[in-house]
Amino acid sequence: MRRFRRLWHKPLVERQLDSELKFHLEQQIADYVAAGIPPEEARRMACLEFGGVERFKEECREARWEHHLDILVRDFRFALRGLAKDRRFAFIAIFALALGIGASTAIFSVVYNALFEPFAYKDSRHLVTVRVRDLDQPDHWRGVFSFDEFREFRKQSQIFDSAVANLQDDIVYAAGDSNMRLGGNYVTSGSFEFYGVAPFLGRSLEPGDYQDGAPPVFVMRYATWISKFGADRSLLGKPFNLNGVSWTLVGIAAPRFVWGGADIWMPRGPQDPKVVRNDDRQYWGVVARIKHGVSLEQAGANLSVIAQRLSPIYPRDYPKRFAVEVKSFAYAVVPPGFRNALYIFSMAVGLLLLIGCGNVANLLLARATTREREFAVRSALGASRFRLIRQLLAESFVLALGGALFGIFFAWAGVKTIAAVIPNYTIASETVIEMNGAVLVFALVVGVCTVFLFGLVPALQASRCDLNESLRETGKGVPGSGRVGLRNGVIMLEVALSLTLLFTAGLFMRSFLALQQVPLGLHTDHVLSARLPLPVERYKTADQISSFFRPLLGRLKSIPGIVDAAETSTLPPYGGIRSDVEVAGKSHQEKWYSLLQLCSEDYFAVLRIPLLEGRIFGGEDVNHKRQVVVINQTFRRRYLEKDNPIGQKIQLHQEREFLEGMADKWFEVIGVVADARNRGLEEPIDPEVWVPYTVTGSAMRGILVRTTNNPTSMVKALAKEIWATDPSVAMAEPNALDYFLDLFTFAQPRFGLWIVGIFAGIGLALVTIGVYSIIAYSTARRTHEIGLRMALGAAAGDVLKMVLWQGLRFLAAGIAAGLAASFALSRIIAGQLWGVSAYDPLTLAAVVLLLIIIGTLACWIPARRATRINPLAALRCE
Repeated sequence: MRRFRRLWHKPLVERQLDSELKFHLEQQIADYVAAGIPPEEARRMACLEFGGVERFKEECREARWEHHLDILVRDFRFALRGLAKDRRFAFIAIFALALGIGASTAIFSVVYNALFEPFAYKDSRHLVTVRVRDLDQPDHWRGVFSFDEFREFRKQSQIFDSAVANLQDDIVYAAGDSNMRLGGNYVTSGSFEFYGVAPFLGRSLEPGDYQDGAPPVFVMRYATWISKFGADRSLLGKPFNLNGVSWTLVGIAAPRFVWGGADIWMPRGPQDPKVVRNDDRQYWGVVARIKHGVSLEQAGANLSVIAQRLSPIYPRDYPKRFAVEVKSFAYAVVPPGFRNALYIFSMAVGLLLLIGCGNVANLLLARATTREREFAVRSALGASRFRLIRQLLAESFVLALGGALFGIFFAWAGVKTIAAVIPNYTIASETVIEMNGAVLVFALVVGVCTVFLFGLVPALQASRCDLNESLRETGKGVPGSGRVGLRNGVIMLEVALSLTLLFTAGLFMRSFLALQQVPLGLHTDHVLSARLPLPVERYKTADQISSFFRPLLGRLKSIPGIVDAAETSTLPPYGGIRSDVEVAGKSHQEKWYSLLQLCSEDYFAVLRIPLLEGRIFGGEDVNHKRQVVVINQTFRRRYLEKDNPIGQKIQLHQEREFLEGMADKWFEVIGVVADARNRGLEEPIDPEVWVPYTVTGSAMRGILVRTTNNPTSMVKALAKEIWATDPSVAMAEPNALDYFLDLFTFAQPRFGLWIVGIFAGIGLALVTIGVYSIIAYSTARRTHEIGLRMALGAAAGDVLKMVLWQGLRFLAAGIAAGLAASFALSRIIAGQLWGVSAYDPLTLAAVVLLLIIIGTLACWIPARRATRINPLAALRCE
């Protein structure tokens, strides 16, 4: 404690030191006097022997540990005073660092929260999911399992501490004269204990709730309780009519408990009749907690052995060659494309941070040049090189700390903005993008690391000075060629990094524009789409489904503002039901396949898909369940070649017994329609066939409505007619078809373009400021030289060319280095591009031209100012 007390009682410590030294001096004098030496001579001899009291004091101070801390504090005080005198320099440096640190922290916050800590669940880093991958078709995998499979995995596996499963279902909540669709999850026993999250209100599901004969109870999602029920606490304990059965609400889940993206969670025990395997199999999602010390590869190998025993029992669920994969739950919930995009954003923001550090390094180098005389005087007075470096690093640390503090505010604004615009379905529903302790630590660590990125080299360069040369100069001496070369090298690095950022942003922009220009083959404007989950108990056969849709479509067509309405089995332009195909009279070696769509007669009119040959099926075809089919151009071109398609017979074999109950699965081709996108915009068009929706009772069903006005304005009218047709049916996800097209196709590329474009713009601005600053500084340093040249007859144009050439030389070198870096890094982003090469020459030429124009302008302004120098005034300038 005495050592720390000395920090706060320096006057007392100095007085004690004076008293101690005075005691020793007086003691020595007394010894000399006792030896017979006169007092005056004794004092003189004692002082000579001590060698000076102040020197002893300094040696005593240096021996104490707090002396080094005191010097460090003085260094920081001096740095603060120096930066306060040069406020413009301090502002530019801190602002450049704040942009880089703020952007880095914002992206780290997204990456950390989305990829590493997306959940608030207990021991979430050991949560895993299971899936079966087809080794012959690596893109095909299954991530859901029958209850029997789940039970065997949980019972036989030695690598799980525990496991739970959920079964998604559409739940219709009936309330008076209206209804509401809720996303339901049936969950296995112990699910809430597994995740370890206490409810916000009430209780969770308990073991007794899963027993046979237990009263039906459920837990509601926090966001659903807020948005759809107004946060009404009185709902707790009240009954809800869910799918025609009375269920009691017993709890509101915690805000970040969103397992399966459900609105409500309902218990389903192993004795429930619906978990028994039958013709209508139910498939459950599985989440497990892996034992500590077990790798994902070991877990996959263990489950593969179990799956090999199950595959003969469930042959249609397992391919011939397969492997079971175990993935981290956090990994599985983020789509691979968006995960890779986040890594690219991290790389881009790293380049931006380097540009900011380069800018500050150049400013420090330029500032150190003006302080050469100061450093020379300090060295002449005994300051060591280490002492000068420490002083300069203290100044850099102050700048970095200021950049980190202001960067945190920039990061806070960035995190709020990114969280607001991040596309839906790209991160887990449980994820909260926010500033937290880990993010703040990252910001401070980045701030400290930037000290060494931008401060160390300038400090080493500034501390290496020639005393004779520096002391002969007047403080505005011309810097040495080494220092000039270093500054130019930093600028070249900034230009190269900026070109890489701009090239990346240009590729993202070209890819996004190419995606927007893809012809759909159908018209999505003024089309309202909704999914209609029909109760399985009431709508099992084709006739039952027809009895619902036929009157509903008639009702909708009679509503003012609705032009056409049609039934559909999928959401265009995103695929269909995959089916194997045979064409009568055609032999082939490879397997033929097609996408299968179920629709009503007005489907093509709603989407404005043009008919090319034959006819589309009419009301009679649909109502009488005729086995007729309409094909697209790709189907005709690939399988029928030049044969007349009308009248051809095709057979459909859907692997899930989709067309069960049909003795004859041959369909007659009656028409050919133009190709329309059916696998999104980024994949080529597949063969596709359309059949009347009345031929089967299988598949999910939906509806498409073409309106005269804004499609979303007809949602209430659509809901009213559905309820009037059957109160037990509620529509799900009603929205404009353009909305889904934007959500599933354009949202993520636009987000990537927005992020990288902002980083590239900031980087370009920093490089422009850097080039301008260094040329302006260099020109000001050469005022005397330029004045002399002009006095000797140099024209203004000659001076302009000289200054421009100085800037354009390292600009060209930076562009050359940036081209090499861009080509090297473009392979990393190739997976995020569509319709444009990763080495696109047009984008590259545009970026180079932009940099040349901006760089030339940044050089021209100080060059133009140099031509206006008065030779007489310049010659008097030192």
